[in-house]
Amino acid sequence: MIGMKFKFKFGEFFLGLATLIVIVLSIVLWIFIMTSDQRFSNIGQQNQNNITKEQTRSHNFKSLYDLYIPTTSYGFANGNLCQLYDSKNNLTLEFTKEIKKAKATNKIKKIVDTRTKYEEYLNNPNYVQLVYPDEITFSLFNQLNNAANDNREFNRFFISQSNHWIYLGNDQTNEIYQLKIAGANFDKLRKYARNAKSKYPVRLVRLKEGYSPFYIKTMNAKVYSYLTNHQSYSYFVSRLLGTSGVTSKTNKNGQTVYSLNYYTRLRVPDSNSGEHNYLYTHYEKNKIPNTTNRLLDSVYYVHQLGLTEQDLRFFDADGANVSYLNYIEGIPVFLNKHDLQVKTTFSTDSINVAFNSVNFQIPIPFDGQTKRLKPTQDVVDELVNHGLKQEDIQRIIVGFTEEKDSSHHSLINLIPTYYIKAYDEWKSLGEWEKQDVSTYREADQLTVNEGGK
Repeated sequence: MIGMKFKFKFGEFFLGLATLIVIVLSIVLWIFIMTSDQRFSNIGQQNQNNITKEQTRSHNFKSLYDLYIPTTSYGFANGNLCQLYDSKNNLTLEFTKEIKKAKATNKIKKIVDTRTKYEEYLNNPNYVQLVYPDEITFSLFNQLNNAANDNREFNRFFISQSNHWIYLGNDQTNEIYQLKIAGANFDKLRKYARNAKSKYPVRLVRLKEGYSPFYIKTMNAKVYSYLTNHQSYSYFVSRLLGTSGVTSKTNKNGQTVYSLNYYTRLRVPDSNSGEHNYLYTHYEKNKIPNTTNRLLDSVYYVHQLGLTEQDLRFFDADGANVSYLNYIEGIPVFLNKHDLQVKTTFSTDSINVAFNSVNFQIPIPFDGQTKRLKPTQDVVDELVNHGLKQEDIQRIIVGFTEEKDSSHHSLINLIPTYYIKAYDEWKSLGEWEKQDVSTYREADQLTVNEGGK
């Protein structure tokens, strides 16, 4: 009896201990997820109410600031220009918090318009630089500009030692503008820049679309893993087309087109294909909006999709297109090798929104896996040897490519690699190295010749 009683109590002890360990691990994991970086900073804050296009054009809609956050930060350490990142003290979010408070107290004044002077600012250790991946307009945030129709563009903020002056730079035109402001305090931003945990030495190299960071040293970039999920197609049909008056038609490829009257439709992928790419089209005769309104209207359409927006950022704007990608640990995520998360295209007779329904749901704690990345100039040299000239490269960045993990059907690994934009197409380094570049060059030359006729 004594032996049985001891055995029973011994089992109870281990059962209780195991339960306690599970609870503690759950709490630790929850704290890690909620504090690891900016991707959870906006949970619970998204406005799920439907909005109108006029509301987004009023510049007051919250998603405007969520989507149009600078994605890269630069500062100087030990005399070297460095790309800065700190998951705990995020520079770009701190900057956005303060720029929301800023009010212009005078007109924007151009002070630089030459490449030599522009590069002096780029290499000046007195500035912290916050950079968008592509140009936005002065009128996007109208509290910084009293002219609502000012479509002049910039992509780089220079934060000086003063809280009363900011400088806005356009990489393509070599123009810098000076603006006096009130209401913002960038002291904490400067502190975060000085103490940033990640400081990668770079040099800014002028390419076709502006200045790209060229990493000077070989990097061991972290590989991250995520559990993902996808909303059902019915969610998007209901959200974008409503619940009544919708008809459907399935084509030979298994894709189904849902229509509302003659003006609005949604193409959804075959549920058995494993694909998650959708195309929403709204037909209307209209002029293509100006640059500012394209940026603002795209916010409206992104919100209408109902995707999780806390990691989604403005990424690229080419002509009538405005695109967005998810950013994880400050790095953009490309889907299906090189697809964008959302791409809005404006034309005179329709608006098209191509999007992927992936949601990066739960981050898996980092397990130490890394990927070696060569210095950027070595990568460019490889591309040149393959036939892609440096003058044809529009932009080059480090991005994540997806890789499915065999251990779980919803688990993916995010593998860092170089992505290059050339001939208006984003492809990974591996894709460009397999591509016959001469076909692009011939098509590009044909376009130039036709334009000159």
